[in-house]
Amino acid sequence: MTTPSHAPRHTFPDSLDAIEECYRRGWTDGLPVVPPTEDRVAAMLDYVGLAPDHLLGEVPVRRRSLTAEQAAANAVMAGACQRIFQ
Repeated sequence: MTTPSHAPRHTFPDSLDAIEECYRRGWTDGLPVVPPTEDRVAAMLDYVGLAPDHLLGEVPVRRRSLTAEQAAANAVMAGACQRIFQ
């Protein structure tokens, strides 16, 4: 299994451009998404007290490890509130 480094950062002029990019990259199944800004992901991680590189587990079908940062970014994109993420 591979352990990824921090997720790449993307910059957009506004939220609508970020949302459109999520659709373009196939990061959504068609439902609305919340752009996973660094501040939103950091707030999610702070709430649960996890470091971004904390290993949560493995994703065997992708042969990759899952970090807290990746899980937090996905939770933000799904619109999950912090208490749900714990």
